[in-house]
Amino acid sequence: MKKIIGIVGSGRRNSNSERLLEAALNSAAKHHCTTEIIDILDMNFSGCNECNECLKTGRCIIKDDLTQIYDRLASADGIIISAPVYFYSLPGQLKLFVDRFQALWARRYILGIEPERERIGGLISIAGSKGKRVFDGVILPIKYFFIVQGVKLIEPLLFREWNGNPEDLPDNFVNLSAEYGEKLARMI
Repeated sequence: MKKIIGIVGSGRRNSNSERLLEAALNSAAKHHCTTEIIDILDMNFSGCNECNECLKTGRCIIKDDLTQIYDRLASADGIIISAPVYFYSLPGQLKLFVDRFQALWARRYILGIEPERERIGGLISIAGSKGKRVFDGVILPIKYFFIVQGVKLIEPLLFREWNGNPEDLPDNFVNLSAEYGEKLARMI
């Protein structure tokens, strides 16, 4: 059975991002995928300290909750990240998470170790702003986060102008997220 891991990248619990991700993963599960949610708020980890040891080994020397995540993500056929936009960028904790994948960048681009297989990734993002480029600072780091893992980012699902509570999310946001999860499940 194919496996999809969802990462909640919100800075708060019971968030819009979490609800949208749950809709996507519930739909993927109906299409013969096992699913798992990783909420970065449940993890204890630090950011990259730029020691450059990963340039020699392709492994991060920091031992914390992220240590086990590398292998879990490598075993997944698909990955979906769901995150809000904070000041036209990723929330801080999610940025720390992404930065710790520098070791995988080193593996691929310094040491020449390619990922074993190409996989599929998705991004669901929600913003309060209607700014034309509001998602630029979220899409680019997630795209490269995926590239170093051999994950191809499909067209992101983006929602603008929403500052409401998760229980008030418009039905079309939830339905589109469910369709997005189904699309990813069919692609893997």
